[in-house]
Amino acid sequence: MLTVYFALMICTALPVIALKVGIGPGFLAWLVFGMVVVKSLLLVDHFMEMKNAPRGWRMLVHAWAPVVIVVVAGFHTIT
Repeated sequence: MLTVYFALMICTALPVIALKVGIGPGFLAWLVFGMVVVKSLLLVDHFMEMKNAPRGWRMLVHAWAPVVIVVVAGFHTIT
């Protein structure tokens, strides 16, 4: 579980570190989108304890973040 905490902290800190280093806002937005997906997968499996849930429920819960990210990324790309 400690590994999951560290992974979540890295996912939270990585965009901030990238911003401080001077990464452009275009790449930074895509980095944040990726980190949101990784964090949601970790949160669903470890903190919502869905590892042993029925496959359908688990896939449904896992799908919400990528679907939201695709919609937001689509709007981001359009604008």
